Amino acid sequence: MFSDKTVYSLHRISGLVGGLFILIITITGSILVVDRQVDNLLNPNQTHIESAGQLQSVGQLLASINRQYPEAQVRSLAVWDEAKKEAVRVDLINKGVWTWVSMNPYTGAVLGARQADATLVRRARELHENLLLEPVGGFVMGLAGICLFISVLTGTWYYRRSLLSVFKIGVRWNKSPRLVYADIHKWLGVVALLFMLMMSATGIFFHWEQIERKFGDGPKPEQTLTAPIPVSSIPVDAAIAAARASIANFQPQLIDFPKPGDSTLVIRGNMPGSIRMLGKYNVAATVDARNGHYISGFDARDADLEYIAEHIFEELHFGHYGGWISQVLYILLALSTAVVTLTGLFLWYLKR
Repeated sequence: MFSDKTVYSLHRISGLVGGLFILIITITGSILVVDRQVDNLLNPNQTHIESAGQLQSVGQLLASINRQYPEAQVRSLAVWDEAKKEAVRVDLINKGVWTWVSMNPYTGAVLGARQADATLVRRARELHENLLLEPVGGFVMGLAGICLFISVLTGTWYYRRSLLSVFKIGVRWNKSPRLVYADIHKWLGVVALLFMLMMSATGIFFHWEQIERKFGDGPKPEQTLTAPIPVSSIPVDAAIAAARASIANFQPQLIDFPKPGDSTLVIRGNMPGSIRMLGKYNVAATVDARNGHYISGFDARDADLEYIAEHIFEELHFGHYGGWISQVLYILLALSTAVVTLTGLFLWYLKR
């Protein structure tokens, strides 16, 4: 249907159009694969919380937050994980500013507070998704994902007869720069082939979802929201107990507090048998925030196909599902993608 010359032209054009943005994607994506480790490294007060007596209940931690931030709207609280020995993080809006507060789970003391949007991991995520220029940047990065997808497919087709021979030839370091760049480009291109296809396809999926959310449902009717339920009046410890009593072997890990106009508390977590590829939290309990009574439960294993597909794609895209093994592999393949892009740009420059 298309000549090899046409396919090669598409390969070059898509690589040139998306080149700079693909480099941004690979660098920021490498940070996001290990976002928690990077954030902890930059903020050592969040780690190495040693056992020191009795753990405070979630209700006691919230009371401490309420004393220090009386006007804040608490959005979520990550439940203490003894295995990781990290500080409890409370996500809140204080005087209009999105803030992350780290707390010692044994004393309730605030260890630090940061503006969330100014942190490296949040800036990296915004740069990765929309170039810090929402919504226009999101469309640009979606186009970059399409360019990467086209570039990989056309490159695979163009070199289809000699695809695996790159491992036999290797990199001929004693040749001219153009041949060296070409060998590196093809060798790493084959090594990272499936990874680049997966990253570009899942990235396109997420950006398409953003477009649907923005334009698909039409204008939304204005809603008059009531004030959020004060955190001090939420029986959060009773809500956690009700969730555990209603869902066998439930292990709460994150608590989402009611938004303005809502009266429900959502407790997220896992249970033995939870599948990591279905998301970080497989199980959720919805509880009435006014009285702590259990309302309903959710298990990702019983979800519809759309939910399962979205969460599998997210895990495949960010590589958290396999612990440090998948994280290291993803970073190496992302850096390989960056080198493939750079060598492609060098080859174009030398052939001009």
